[in-house]
Amino acid sequence: MIELTLDRSDLAHVRFAHSPVNELVASLRVLQDPRRQPMYGRWLAAVRPRLGRARLELLTALTPTGGSLPAFLLPAPTRPWPELAQELEVVAATPPAVVRHELDRLRERRPLPTVLRPVYDDPDAHLPVVVDELRRYWQAAIQPAWQRVRAVCAADLAYRMEHFAGGGLARVLDRLHPAVSFAGDLLQIDKPHHCSHRFDLTGSGIVLVPCAFAWPTLTVDCRAAEQPVLVYPPRGVGELCEAPSAREADPLAALVGGSRARLLARLDLPRTTTQLAEQLGLSPAAVSQHLKILKDTALVSAWRRGRMVLYQRTAAATALLSAVRAQRATG
Repeated sequence: MIELTLDRSDLAHVRFAHSPVNELVASLRVLQDPRRQPMYGRWLAAVRPRLGRARLELLTALTPTGGSLPAFLLPAPTRPWPELAQELEVVAATPPAVVRHELDRLRERRPLPTVLRPVYDDPDAHLPVVVDELRRYWQAAIQPAWQRVRAVCAADLAYRMEHFAGGGLARVLDRLHPAVSFAGDLLQIDKPHHCSHRFDLTGSGIVLVPCAFAWPTLTVDCRAAEQPVLVYPPRGVGELCEAPSAREADPLAALVGGSRARLLARLDLPRTTTQLAEQLGLSPAAVSQHLKILKDTALVSAWRRGRMVLYQRTAAATALLSAVRAQRATG
């Protein structure tokens, strides 16, 4: 059991962030763990033909399943929505002594793989190679799914903010993951095979990071003295690997119109007007007009994130689609 003591100043510094490099590293573990692969079957089927150019033996040696990961691969996000390039710059700037220390920890349970020996012996020369391979793997495996990955995590954050509005931060923390409970000032994380200690955060707070490829596990890094990071699987991970069916919305066309029915089918996850226009082959102006009608009829909700406005169908719209699906299933 990991126990984190949060005083009032810690609670004031709890924040959310989404990390591209966390998604990348977690997806590498999915490639190696047959128990997790059924959840990501559609993604795996699309990705495997594209992985020929990636040096997977190097990357998978750095990200074995079970046990801890080298901390230098997972820099704590310093902003809510960092870009991959920013995080890879941090990885590339890791001091050699830190690289060797983390690789020493990696080989506590097994000998250091031969492919990692050059990284250990000369981090200055070979850490850039690791970063290049991470970038190449990203382009093949994560970038094609990135829009949907980000949408899943944005939807999760919106859900957590609803919990915050209804019950405060205590409700958010207590409902984050089955392995997490929060009472009084104590955040308990049930990780019996990870480590067991009590850690007073002393005002540092904690970063909560949704990660679409983390399912079903939750990971916590208490080694970062500045601010511990808790990585959890967001709600709706199954939607990441399910392509929306255009046929599913067809019976609604007579009720709301063909374009609006197609929009509702796409809005299982938050999307912008530009994204919807590209996916459906409509002009942004037409999409905006349809979204206004759907919003006015309480079938779509909208909220702002920075400069973007995100749209997602409401529970009422989802109920309509579910009724259509049930009706078709029964004939």
